[in-house]
Amino acid sequence: MNCKETICGFFVVPTETVEGYAVRLNDEKGIRDLMKHKERWFDSGKVFTLVPKNKSDIKNYASVPKLAKSLIKKYIPGELTLILPKNPDFKHFYYDHFNSIGIRIPDYEPFLKILKSTGPLLLTSANKKGGTPKSITGHKPSTIIDFTGETPKIIRQGNLKINLNDYIN
Repeated sequence: MNCKETICGFFVVPTETVEGYAVRLNDEKGIRDLMKHKERWFDSGKVFTLVPKNKSDIKNYASVPKLAKSLIKKYIPGELTLILPKNPDFKHFYYDHFNSIGIRIPDYEPFLKILKSTGPLLLTSANKKGGTPKSITGHKPSTIIDFTGETPKIIRQGNLKINLNDYIN
């Protein structure tokens, strides 16, 4: 990657929830710099969220169960992060250390313009380890639903309120 011609390193991005740090998926040095800044190593158990260019690309990075497909159709782009099993065919120096992958596409026009020019991104809240995420919209962080166990479970309820029972039956 030629950093004189494109965005390199991690940078602050606005989302409809909290401000984030983002880095291009193919920027290994930028990802390592972000890991250092956030003090988030491969053994931390916390994985940076992947933002595909569009929702039809999600299957390239993750295995998507039927219920997750319904939520993707209704809520993505939006204030929803899905933790999904990593697609075994997706090879990447960072994500190869994990069995699951968080997927989110913010629904915020300034962010979507950035995504259009950068391609897939890694995304995390723009704060240091233990710090409070900042919000320009006054919103909470995204709702997180984990699909890696036998049954999906809500890990964090943000402004987007989802009752999984509405989708299970």
